[in-house]
Amino acid sequence: SAPATALLQLHSSYPDAVLGKEIAYNVSSVPLGMVLMYIAGVISALLGIGSGVLKIPAMDKALQLPIKVSSATSSFMIGVTAAASASVYLFRGEIDMGITGPVVLGSVIGALLGARLLMKVSAEKLRVAFVVVLAILAVQMLMNAFGIQI
Repeated sequence: SAPATALLQLHSSYPDAVLGKEIAYNVSSVPLGMVLMYIAGVISALLGIGSGVLKIPAMDKALQLPIKVSSATSSFMIGVTAAASASVYLFRGEIDMGITGPVVLGSVIGALLGARLLMKVSAEKLRVAFVVVLAILAVQMLMNAFGIQI
């Protein structure tokens, strides 16, 4: 794993406005992280959910990334994969242009607000919020699996 992190130059730092300092971090277990990212992609495809809910914990625990870094990285990965998917749908003529504008506008505004909020929230509060979102998603998926509609 050490050669992979050195080759890919994964060790870095980020500014934490809450703590008022630069936070350095070291990435570990890159092979395990790659396997978990693959598994997250397979599970998200099978369940029809976004893979970010699976990738963030994998980056947080396996790669030892700070939660703020894993959240930002997940958002970047979602953007890249969404752009690739959108191009496929665009070339097939399957994009409803009437709804595309509002969705794009909402996504951009949400991304900007989320990035600002990420800088102002402590890592622990972010971790708690993420656990709450995961719990809600799990309950929703279980209810859906048993045919319970609200």
